[in-house]
Order: sequence, then C-alpha cells, then structure tokens
Amino acid sequence: MFDADRENLLPFWSDAPDRQVLWDDRTRIWLTERELRAQCMAVARQLERPGKGLVFLLSSNRAEALVAFLAAVTAGHAVALIDPGLAVDRIDNLCAPYSPDFVLGCGEVEWLREAANRPGEWDIAEGEQSGLVVASRRTPVSAPAISPDLQVLLLTSGTTGNAKFVRLSARAIAANAKQIALSLSLGTSSVAIAHLPLHYSYGLSVVTSHLAAGARIALMDDAITSESFWQKVAASGGTHFPGVPFHYAVLARLGFGVVPVSVDTLTQAGGHLGTDLQKSILQKAEERGARMFVMYGQTEASPRIATVPPARLREKLGSVGLALPDGRLQIVDEDGAPLASGKTGAVVYQGPNVMMGYAENREHLALGDVMGGRLETGDLGWMDREGYLFLSGRTARFAKIAGLRISLDDIEREVSELGAVACIERGERVIVMFEGDVPADAKARLKTIALSAKIPSSSFAVGSLAQMPRKSNGKIDYGRVKEIANV
Repeated sequence: MFDADRENLLPFWSDAPDRQVLWDDRTRIWLTERELRAQCMAVARQLERPGKGLVFLLSSNRAEALVAFLAAVTAGHAVALIDPGLAVDRIDNLCAPYSPDFVLGCGEVEWLREAANRPGEWDIAEGEQSGLVVASRRTPVSAPAISPDLQVLLLTSGTTGNAKFVRLSARAIAANAKQIALSLSLGTSSVAIAHLPLHYSYGLSVVTSHLAAGARIALMDDAITSESFWQKVAASGGTHFPGVPFHYAVLARLGFGVVPVSVDTLTQAGGHLGTDLQKSILQKAEERGARMFVMYGQTEASPRIATVPPARLREKLGSVGLALPDGRLQIVDEDGAPLASGKTGAVVYQGPNVMMGYAENREHLALGDVMGGRLETGDLGWMDREGYLFLSGRTARFAKIAGLRISLDDIEREVSELGAVACIERGERVIVMFEGDVPADAKARLKTIALSAKIPSSSFAVGSLAQMPRKSNGKIDYGRVKEIANV
C-alpha cells in the first residue's frame, strides 16, 4: 500500500534536492531531484492498492518510464521491465501467467492502445506524468502474497525463450549499483549516456549505478549511427558511454572522432569483444585521456559480476576481469570442487547481487531467496594467479548477440520442421547447419526469427552437412558440428 514515507526507502534520494539528475532528449531540459521526486510521488499515488502488487512497465527510454519505475518502487510494488516493442500477443502471453495488477507505459505503445478496447478487463487512465498511461486491472488477482524482498523482474532465456523472469531483490539491485559505482569511480560529475533499453539489465544497471553515485542520467533513444545521437551526447555533457560489442564495432567504422570530448569513460559488456577491437578502442580512449572498462555479468547477478580496471586492460587482454567488490569468483570441476588457477571449469559467482531465483508464474513471486548468494553462471573459464577471469565457452546453449542472450535450442525448435538441424554459436553469430540440402525457405524463416528477436538477420549463417554428427546416445555432437561447420 502507498505510504508517503516509503520514498525514504529509495536509496537514490540525496540531501541536494536542487541538483540536476535527469535529462530527456526530447525536451533537453534537466529535471532536478526535487522535480523528479515530485513526479514519482504523484504517479505512486495512482498505484495505490491493498498489499504489494505487480507492475508491468513497458519501459521506453523516456523520462516518464524512469519516473514510472521509481514510482512503482515507491508504491511498494514489484516491477517487471518489459520491451515496449513486443507484439501484443507476446505481452498477452506474459500477462496470462503473471496477472499484473498494473501495466504502465507511454501512450504510443500498441498493447496499451489495444487494452483500452477490451471492456471489463482494464481501466485506462492518463498518468500524472505527461505521456504516461496507466492500465489498472479491474478484477483483483487471487494469488499468494508477493515476497516483501522482491523488487525487479527481468526476462531471461533469450527473446525467443519462454516467459521466465529473473527475480531480483531491492538489496541485490542496490548492492550491484554500489559495486559498479565504486568500480567505475562514478561521482557527482558523471553523466550516464542512457541509450541502452531500460528493460535490458545492462541498461538498467547504468541508470541505478549513476543514481547510487549521485550522478546524472541523460536518456536518449537514437541509434548510435545517427548524427543526432552524438549531438545529444554533446548537448547533455555525457561522460559515460556503455556499449555491447555491436556498438563498438559500429564505433570503429564511424571513427572515434564522432565521440564528444565530454566522454571520459567507456564500458563494454553484453558479450565477447575481440581483442583487436579492444586494443583499437583502448588506444583511441588513451589518446584522449578516457578510460575503458571491459565488464562481465548476467541478468541473474543484477547484472554485473566482474570488470577489468583500465590500467590493466592492455596487459589482461581477453580477460573479463576481477570480481566486483564484495563478490567472489571461483572455477569448479564437475563435482563442484575448486580448481587451481589456470585450470578450466565452470564459473561460479558469489555475492550480494545474486538473484533470488527464477519465476514462471505469479505464484513464484511469493518465493523467497533460493540461491543463497551463489550463482552457477553456465559459463566455462579459468582464472590466472591474480584472479582475473578468462571465459572459454558456455555450458548452456545460448549465444549472445547485440547484448541479447539467444537460446540456440529455441532456434532449433523454430526451424526443426524444415529438417534435421543443429545450431551453434561462433562469436556474435548463430550458425544453422542442416543435414542434406539447405531447405528453400530456411533463410526466410531465420529472417523472421531475427525480426522477432530484434537482432540483425546477418547474425545467422546457414550451411549444410552430408550427415549430422551424433554421439552414441543419438544426440547431436555439437562440438563436432562446430569443428566441421563450413560457414
């Protein structure tokens, strides 16, 4: 239930109410902390209900979306951050098992427009914050009480996977925000270039870490290939550019000259960045006195796990870094026993930012912490004597493309009706190998999958094998497929 005193539970409000905190690229006006707090409190009052509820936030990179997020937290609810560009049926398929009490988003979101035409299901109202729309469920949800610790829900298992959420506590979110702020030496003069989607864990962590540091946030929604993007970075005085490998590949093509002189910190996460590109970006950063951080994480860790300090990046090329403060990395064998430095095994992380567990329906939101601060990452790797982590593969079958985790098994299921098929990952590409001839409509089917998953269609390559290699148990030998794949 809403309580005006709950605003004090937010770790991000400071004692400087007139400091600038949020910049929206449409108005190019800085909101002060006092103004942001007032807007959050106004929206929070619209979200009153008995007990803790569930809010679905269709989170565009706009000021009203961030206001809505903070307002839902202030109102005491759990918040699921969801891509507003998902098709109406995809959002309906999320609503069915989770029964959100509220759905918030900006007025142009298609699902909200359609919800207004569903009599008896939702009450639609304009939000107290201009541009925000609030859909309130008319019929109360009959479900177990949501865990008091639960704060944020983020989708995982790839954009083609099932509706499984990572359950993150307020403690984990705040802990990771502080870990990142400390590791990056963020301060009151830092300005986040918040161009990554808020529903993407990396994008959310950029926002929370800067809020925790008393820094500022410049929200923008332009593609980095556009001239307007870099104009907005300059206009806002942006200092911290976060990117996934795709963004740095684009930046290498554009030339570092497009980056305004205000940018003094570059961070990279969301997948492997080739060492040649790392060296090139590092060289350009050093020439202008900027810092570059290579980072590693997973949504399940709220989401950052490790980083390479800029001073060691050239020496430790290929590493994803040391564990963040208060975190611990370990390499273990198949039985869970620790391995010595230099030995390859499964990567395990322990820290205050580990998730509470997964959820697949509303009932799971009542669960407490089932992880105990320990996360088996599903990655394989080794550590050197100084504790720097080097990744060498994945135990689970996922590929990371443009910062998104894509399930190889899901892609196989999507195209399996075309014939025997095996999907493997190679860098930032998915290789789809068919047994025999490549089906005539295979590329068209993969293009459709790419559009749905919001990744470039060029992320897929198609090839064929005369005979699919299999193990003695009849299962596909993916290691062998990767060795002989001819694309």
